Amino acid sequence: MSRFGRHFAGTRDVKEFERRLVRVVVDRPGALSPPHEALYRYAAVLAKMNLLRTPSGRDVSVKQDVDELRRWMLESVTPLIPRTDSADVSSLRELAPVVSLRVEATRAALLARHVNEFGPEHLDHEIRNKKLVLVLGGGGGAGMSHLGTFSLFSELGITPELIVGSSMGSLLGTLRALSREYDPIATAMSLPRDLDYNMIFRPFSGYSRFGFPGAFHMNLLRISRRIFQDLIGNPNIPFSELPIKLHVVAAGIRTGFRIDDSAFSQANPDSSFSAISLRRRLSTFFKIVRQISSNPRFLAQIVFGQEPGTLDFPLVEAVGFSCAVPGLLHYDVYHDDPATIDPLEALFKRHELLRLCDGGVVNNVPSNVAWDSVQSGTIGTRNAYIFAGDVFAPVSSGRNLIWVPVQQIARPNVLVSKPYADYHKTFRSPPSPLQVIVNSYSRIKRLVTDSRAELAQDVPYIKRALEPLPPYGLWR
Repeated sequence: MSRFGRHFAGTRDVKEFERRLVRVVVDRPGALSPPHEALYRYAAVLAKMNLLRTPSGRDVSVKQDVDELRRWMLESVTPLIPRTDSADVSSLRELAPVVSLRVEATRAALLARHVNEFGPEHLDHEIRNKKLVLVLGGGGGAGMSHLGTFSLFSELGITPELIVGSSMGSLLGTLRALSREYDPIATAMSLPRDLDYNMIFRPFSGYSRFGFPGAFHMNLLRISRRIFQDLIGNPNIPFSELPIKLHVVAAGIRTGFRIDDSAFSQANPDSSFSAISLRRRLSTFFKIVRQISSNPRFLAQIVFGQEPGTLDFPLVEAVGFSCAVPGLLHYDVYHDDPATIDPLEALFKRHELLRLCDGGVVNNVPSNVAWDSVQSGTIGTRNAYIFAGDVFAPVSSGRNLIWVPVQQIARPNVLVSKPYADYHKTFRSPPSPLQVIVNSYSRIKRLVTDSRAELAQDVPYIKRALEPLPPYGLWR
């Protein structure tokens, strides 16, 4: 169970009620009046509260103050919008006066108890406004669909306060986290025009220090520094200097797991990387992933940017490990810079690690990491809207059928994490996972257009959920 797992278990149904309420008011205009909608949404957020950041920057517990409201809502309110059947709108209207009285009593008692810590304006600002958190799933080139997500929220005028990425999602998340303003043209133009597979990938030398072995080694440092230099004028940035907070998920392989490095070396050390050579290595990749996944006691979830000692860790190094597909793509550190080596050695000792590899092995769409981070106070407010993009689901798509076996292996951890998201979007027609290099603006534009088309049906629900509630006194 996560750090705030008990709190999630106790509020999960209220969270689900709030999510279904948004769908009801969007799908059935006029079903609830605006005051009733605001009342129920305010009540749901209030009932879910646990910790509140005061104006002085201190966290105080308000769980005890809202427990009675939460229990009553679970008994009397949440069943009115069941998961499967239609919402009982007439009962929601009839119950509204009782909900209003209970919300007022809970709010008044909470403010009286904490009168020296915060006032009504501060409490209402916390409840009325949601902050956006993006969760970006892995899937190789399929992760390019996340560019459409960035475009959507940029168009809505909403900037994420936190991004959590796994595997390719961490790489795309890095590009978004470099600036609070999103400029798709600047991002596209920063990609090297001479970029090809053999610039990034080279045959594995047989040497591994921190990274899990793979058939090909990823040379991300040189390419990433060029991109960072073009975008922000800084070729090597740590997590602590990002304008948008970022967490990068990697999988830690614990000591005791046996690695045969010879299984990953190339028969021809001069052979070049290509989509064809990658396909030839997929059998080794599938075998290794199955072996690792079948031994969960050897797995540890490592979250760079959240783990102690990693705030000043170089961003590129963390992304490299998160994207290192075990048995296929290797990433490692070939220098002795203390800013990189010291945190890694401490991390390896703390978790008893043998190697690091692709975050998708342990958590491919890490919504639970995002939720835990929000609850711990990473973005100040605990009232967040977690949007998760899943680009590697086993859906019917002819061009991606070859990946179904590994998608099915990753699926259990995706399903465990899914309830923590407020909106989990499964992309049904993402690009091929093999399309990891896109250095054409026209191609990027086409990718964005395709993913935006998939998101079109979701926009009304996203916009409604992120709209600030009206001031408390205006709708009571």
